[in-house]
Amino acid sequence: MPRRRPLARTTVLLTALGVAACGEPAGDRLLLTSTYTDEVIALDPAEGRVVRRTAVDPRPTERDEPTGVAVAPDGERWVAVTQGAEAGAHVFGRDGASERPAISLGLRAAGRPGVDPEGRRVLVPEYWLGDASPGGAALLTLDDGAVTRLPPFCAAPHQAAWSPDGRWVAVPCALDDQLLLLDGATLAVRHRVALSPAAADRLAAPETTAAPDTAAAPGTVVAGAGAGATGAPLVRPMNVAWAPDSGRLWVTLLRQGAVAAIDTTGTEIARAPVPRGPAGIAVTPDGHRLVVPARDDFLVAVLDAATLETLDRLVVADDPNPHGVVISLDGSTAYVTREGTARSPGGVTALRIADGTILWRTEAGAFTLDLRWQRAANR
Repeated sequence: MPRRRPLARTTVLLTALGVAACGEPAGDRLLLTSTYTDEVIALDPAEGRVVRRTAVDPRPTERDEPTGVAVAPDGERWVAVTQGAEAGAHVFGRDGASERPAISLGLRAAGRPGVDPEGRRVLVPEYWLGDASPGGAALLTLDDGAVTRLPPFCAAPHQAAWSPDGRWVAVPCALDDQLLLLDGATLAVRHRVALSPAAADRLAAPETTAAPDTAAAPGTVVAGAGAGATGAPLVRPMNVAWAPDSGRLWVTLLRQGAVAAIDTTGTEIARAPVPRGPAGIAVTPDGHRLVVPARDDFLVAVLDAATLETLDRLVVADDPNPHGVVISLDGSTAYVTREGTARSPGGVTALRIADGTILWRTEAGAFTLDLRWQRAANR
């Protein structure tokens, strides 16, 4: 049976004090988006200390809301995407120095961006919630800042995640219960996976599929189908994590309270319940464990990646709305963001995956959602 444990008595509360980039110590970093303070905050993963704050297009009269960050595999460049009046991208060097002026993406909104394994292309999904009209994406080439718009392909695409081998891009579509698998080279839609019965019905409708007589069931693929009409989502897919061998991925289903496993043929191979409100998801480097923050239960679930059995539930009672997650390179520690509330700040908590001990807890920013790992130079 899964264990429930209280916060460890050894919790360290670290106040977020900004440190200038000049003289910043070397090492790996955690990059945290702070939506309501218009900045990306760099933390030392060993101690949780804030080592840098990078302002992202601040304007005095409105929030620009950095919603996501993508980091090149070598850590030399990273990109923050913003909402503001129009979705934009901001390219920074390793130390947070801006490389070029803000880039307009031509999107109504921006979700969680993904960078390809070569660190040259960033795909930004159009996470538009203003209505149920389909959204597309923008492809940003880092070398020259060129932007290519992709046509709409589903309602509210939330994340773009390249597979480790670069062959695929996974895109969960929050408002129509689909998961798309794009070709990693051409970005054409290769597979559409229906994650609810209503989504399967839409994909099987004659006006949205190239093969009207093909029946679709949840977890099966309709290749080449159109986006279809969109209704209220039943499961609301949000974020994905790829297996290290690129053979499968896992997607959180926020509204259903579940995680599903999908292979690269677009077939759903497993689904299992998790605590309420699963948002982010990460896999350990060995591919054996999944870590899933459950924002509605103030829990972090640890799953067996092969069976989706819940092995442990780590209680983070003092962390309102746990959301995003990354895992250390040695697989021992999970770093979990908390959104915070109107009365409490956001931040990050470091948890030892083996036993749930809280290693450190840092308050930083407000409405902190996305978190990414930045490798140290020459690592």
